[in-house]
Amino acid sequence: MAPRFICLLLLSLAVPGAASAEGWFENPTRTRGLLGSTALPLHAGEGFVGQQAFFVTVAQVGLSERVSVHLATATPFQLVYGDTAFSLMGGIKVSTPLTEKLHLAFGMQGGTYDSDFPGSQGLHNAASAYGTLTYGTADANLSLTVQPIYVWARDDNGGLMVLPMVGGFLRVSEHWGFAGEVAISPVPAMSDAFAFATAGARFMGPRWSVDLGILAGTQLKGQDTPAFVPGASFLYHWR
Repeated sequence: MAPRFICLLLLSLAVPGAASAEGWFENPTRTRGLLGSTALPLHAGEGFVGQQAFFVTVAQVGLSERVSVHLATATPFQLVYGDTAFSLMGGIKVSTPLTEKLHLAFGMQGGTYDSDFPGSQGLHNAASAYGTLTYGTADANLSLTVQPIYVWARDDNGGLMVLPMVGGFLRVSEHWGFAGEVAISPVPAMSDAFAFATAGARFMGPRWSVDLGILAGTQLKGQDTPAFVPGASFLYHWR
């Protein structure tokens, strides 16, 4: 995230009302970042469905004012490019307010991934638990997520990756804002330590949202210098 974005975000968090205006619709994307999530909850019966980062189909729905469940799969995208293709992930998140501007969430998720893409190494399974602390409002917030992820494959004992991630969102006007995330793992997973960063713009209405951003990561091409990949998300929201 650029220094200017960080300064604007911190100012918005410190000054009441700096990132919102009377009459704006509630931010339907308040529960998520570009790739990760915040500790802010969905309302009961609220949800969204669509494509995230082009190739992942996602859905999430609020069971209550504090509990939500989610599903994700890349199978439709995988079938276009390979004969062996299956992926499915599911999870649950529980959120609770600690103060007016501080929320805590914890959850569990897991799934499986199988592909014949070059370098994908076939069938993999993963399970994780995570905790997220979010400070701010739906229109200006900072989140810290810590997520231990255990990954294992066929004929493999597996490995543990701990993924701390910091993310933020700043709503600049009623219909758009900026988002970004930085993640790094101090514990190597199945190969090298994993690290990535995302940054982008978010456009939204009461029933839709579009994210346009860039993902930078040292493992994207298996080399030390960062690789940059553009991405987009298109989601429909309901109440």
